Amino acid sequence: MRTSTLVQTAVFLVILAALVYVVVKVSSGWADWIVLAVIVCAVLGAGMAAWNRQYPYATKKRRFTRDSSSRW
Repeated sequence: MRTSTLVQTAVFLVILAALVYVVVKVSSGWADWIVLAVIVCAVLGAGMAAWNRQYPYATKKRRFTRDSSSRW
C-alpha cells in the first residue's frame, strides 16, 4: 500500500473521530440525529455518484499516438 494512501486514511479517521465526538456532545434530541442521518446519506450519495465510472475498462486500453511510425 502506498504511503499517501495510509496518510489519507489516517487523516480521514482522525477527522471522522473528531466529528463523531462533536456530534455526540452537541446533539440534543432525536431530531438532530435525523438531520445528521440525512446529511450523511447525501454526502455518501454524492461520493458514490462522483466515484462511479461509466466505462472503467475502455480508458485503460485506449492509447493514441500521433507519430508517423505508429500502426493504428
